[in-house]
Amino acid sequence: MRIKTRLLALVVAGLGAVAGAGFTPAANAAEMVMSVKTLLIAKQVDASQPDAVAWNKAPATKVSLQPAFPGHPTIVGTPRIAEVTVQAVRSRDRLFVRLVWDDPTANGKPSDTAQFADGVAIQFPVNGKASTTPFMGDAKSTVNIWRWRADGYAEELVADGFGTATSLHAQGEVSGVGVKSPQGWQVVLSRKLAGSEGTVNLTRFHEIPIAFAAWDGSNQERDGLKAVTLTWQKLRL
Repeated sequence: MRIKTRLLALVVAGLGAVAGAGFTPAANAAEMVMSVKTLLIAKQVDASQPDAVAWNKAPATKVSLQPAFPGHPTIVGTPRIAEVTVQAVRSRDRLFVRLVWDDPTANGKPSDTAQFADGVAIQFPVNGKASTTPFMGDAKSTVNIWRWRADGYAEELVADGFGTATSLHAQGEVSGVGVKSPQGWQVVLSRKLAGSEGTVNLTRFHEIPIAFAAWDGSNQERDGLKAVTLTWQKLRL
């Protein structure tokens, strides 16, 4: 059952959200769009671990991140993460996305309400169209979100506008594995290509828009305080 909560909406609000003061649609349109090329492997392969052999052959693309609109008046600050390196591997029935970014400190499970976990997320338009707003989708176009936190929690969500984030819980099929190095995080998010009802069916596309977001817990980043892509990037499947 899909359970809509305001808490989940705040956690993922603004994945592709506007950049706050000074942001204009024209500035968003001018952001460089990067294309992530997927390594295709015909046989069954497990690339779920960040150090899997398949990643040695997968092309790497550096994607710039920008401050997202906080999404809540009590959240102020500037996100620290400026760039994420993205790789993708497609096996017979599964997509793996590897995300690497600099972060000198590991922030896992918070011990109190003043601490926050590192994290990363990717987002797809369910209909596969770049006309879908990257700002959590809209009433006519749902987005599908895959999210990982440094406490080891991974989940799949859908949204059709701000305040509508829905965790798929047991229905969701996303898995995530993260490894911390002295330089930062290496995380792999993966899911079956077809997915479950209401999520993006990646078997239908050769290319699809994709958006990214990252949180640095040591910088008090959470909810809408995060670094994001302000426009859709491209994933070649």
